Amino acid sequence: MTDTHATVPLSLPELPRLLGLTEVDAPLIAAILAHTTPAGAPAPTELSQKRKKEIRAGFVLLKELGVVMSFTPRETHAVDFGEPLGPGTHVLSALFYYPEGSEEVEPYAGDAPFASTPVETRDQALAAYGTPSDGEEEEGIVEWEQWQLEDRELTADYADDGAVLTLTVALPLSL
Repeated sequence: MTDTHATVPLSLPELPRLLGLTEVDAPLIAAILAHTTPAGAPAPTELSQKRKKEIRAGFVLLKELGVVMSFTPRETHAVDFGEPLGPGTHVLSALFYYPEGSEEVEPYAGDAPFASTPVETRDQALAAYGTPSDGEEEEGIVEWEQWQLEDRELTADYADDGAVLTLTVALPLSL
């Protein structure tokens, strides 16, 4: 049994620090429990069977918060990103923040990862993150841009009007 009492859960913008951890690592368990337990409900100390099934299926939706946690099998993660940081079988490999919401989640409201303010437009992304290291533009419209921040890759996907559709944070691919 993993002890989660000694771990203070991270806020949503801090979740990228958990990338590479597995479903049995206390900091990741604490974050999932903190962000999926309804307000006022007693805080569980371990993941429910439903939550474990979601992890095995690849995604934990923080529906009301506008964030999706993506998990990959250990073997896949090891090939793509290097050895996981924990001993479990499923690894947190990416986080998706949806400022405008999606079919699965409500809009994300809060400071963006690696920023001290919300990032809801391309102009705000450039102000928060500086010059991107990569991106794609088609017919004068920027579709996405990417930054390397604190040993993580942050990608902003944009609507045609420059609104941020998704902020994705992942570990950089191993070469």
